[in-house]
Amino acid sequence: MSYMGVNMKNTLYLLTAFINVILLFMPASIQASNSDDIAIQKTIKSLIGSIRYGKDTSAAKKISFADMAHELLQDDFNKFTANEQKEIISGLETIIKAISFAKGREMFKYLDAMLFTPAKIEAEHARIKSTVVIHRNLKKTEIVLEWVLVKQKGSWKVIDTIMLGESTLKGLRDEQVKPLLEQGGTQAVLKALRDKVAEVSQKEK
Repeated sequence: MSYMGVNMKNTLYLLTAFINVILLFMPASIQASNSDDIAIQKTIKSLIGSIRYGKDTSAAKKISFADMAHELLQDDFNKFTANEQKEIISGLETIIKAISFAKGREMFKYLDAMLFTPAKIEAEHARIKSTVVIHRNLKKTEIVLEWVLVKQKGSWKVIDTIMLGESTLKGLRDEQVKPLLEQGGTQAVLKALRDKVAEVSQKEK
């Protein structure tokens, strides 16, 4: 083998070794972000698919109702007893399955595609924007939704949605929860929750 051939062989060997070292010491967060992005999209797609085809029990598993209750009530959540907190979490699930899932089913019935931007991850929380493409009566509609998720035991769960810059949970807190707390405290919140749960449960019979 000529001197040039040997030199080229050594150069390629060193280059390969250098690339392997870079890959070995590449920060884990760079690789993890890709896997989290895929997992986050999978959670949302699974949630929408389950809602779309009436698999509400499966859809509910993609939502963290406990974190949702904490976000909705914030510091006021700790003013409730342990049993009342469980009732709030359970009540939220009942109401969302009866109302939000039903509305989602109507919208996602005409789903054509979902496009995602890369997720923004901070600690155990993530945000990801999606464009939901709906085809209905030969008309195309694009709905931009931002999803807020929390990581629980290695799995991502949805806790909020944002449309046109407005958080669903913040809207509920400002318009319904805060006035109830100001007027009648925790018991007013519990009564309103129980009344709504009874109402939606009656409609399902």
